[in-house]
Amino acid sequence: MGYIVKLIPEDLYLVPSDCQIGLTEYREKALAEGLFHDYAEANAKAKLFRKEMAINIDYVVESSTKE
Repeated sequence: MGYIVKLIPEDLYLVPSDCQIGLTEYREKALAEGLFHDYAEANAKAKLFRKEMAINIDYVVESSTKE
């Protein structure tokens, strides 16, 4: 199981790479390319993307198994 980060207002998902953090509107792409192994890692990457973001207001960390 893994986790993905969804930006709430923008309705986009984070897709991190080695050098930068990209965005996608597709959950499937986020699952394929932006999967985090644990919740803390996903939360930390969201904070790195935009420090002032608040969980459950600006973003959510979703389970990869959520339908």
